[in-house]
Amino acid sequence: MTHRFAAMACCALALGCGGQQPARSTESLFDTPGADRAQELAPDLYLRAESASSRAAHARGRKDGEVAEDYRRQAELWLAAALTEAERIELSRRLDELRGEEERWAKQLARDQEASAVVAADISRYQARAVALREAERVASLSEARTTDEATLDAVLTRVRLNLALAEALGASEKQLQRLHARVQTMNRTRPKSAKAVEALLLDTETLIGEMRARWPSPRPGASTELMETARLTGFVADRTGTGVVVRSERFFTSGGQVSNATVKRFAGLLGAFPHGPVACQVAVPELESRVWSRRVASLIDQLQRIEDPMRVSTSMIATDSLRAGAVQCTFAAYREP
Repeated sequence: MTHRFAAMACCALALGCGGQQPARSTESLFDTPGADRAQELAPDLYLRAESASSRAAHARGRKDGEVAEDYRRQAELWLAAALTEAERIELSRRLDELRGEEERWAKQLARDQEASAVVAADISRYQARAVALREAERVASLSEARTTDEATLDAVLTRVRLNLALAEALGASEKQLQRLHARVQTMNRTRPKSAKAVEALLLDTETLIGEMRARWPSPRPGASTELMETARLTGFVADRTGTGVVVRSERFFTSGGQVSNATVKRFAGLLGAFPHGPVACQVAVPELESRVWSRRVASLIDQLQRIEDPMRVSTSMIATDSLRAGAVQCTFAAYREP
């Protein structure tokens, strides 16, 4: 109630309560703007004003002008206090509304910023995937071309340096690394055009990584992710499933039905870099009884048996509509995350 007494004191000073004021009817006091609002928001003060006004009316009826004037002044003060209190309550409510709006806008801003961050991250991931895809296409083109361009050479050298860093982390000796680092420096200086020479350096670094990984009895934690990334960088599609990492490609056969030596070579490099466990390959065919596809799959099996560990890979045919005819998917069962 302190603010109410202060309001009354202010009203008293403003109205000059100590001086003589011309008499007014008590009814006119309640015709002021905002009286209804004061009655609603400050009913206790408003009732005091009404009570004083009623007493003033009774005093006038008794022809007691001095008492009537005193009550009239009290009614005026109480009503002024009620109006002030009503304004304070309205202001407080408006401030609460403004705070609520501010909080809502702050939350909306936070949501917008979070959404913007998500969009920015999505764009970054999309751009990163696009760059990775271009790099993978350049690396994959090595086995299918006789010469290489500057962009492809730079992409391969970057990949080779990453491979050497990984090999060192896996325990490769300084002697093993020095020889390959020297080849990287020479290739970076001479900028050879031979795709075969560039590919040979890349495959040698992947072979070294495979040798380091083979020292472990089973894949290390995170190896499945490394397998997927390496497969994608060499032109394959890779996914993690409940049975292991599945590597797919529609390039094992040429448009004429011949086995693609380039794709088999890249796949052999992938097998060497990730040496653990059996690998089960399935070749999608239109129908299992197809003699044409039986001959093609037999040719692929013959190629795969020429790799370093021919017993590691098994190959079979599967009739399915989910894959194009000639697509090959191979499951690296040992690279199943727990």
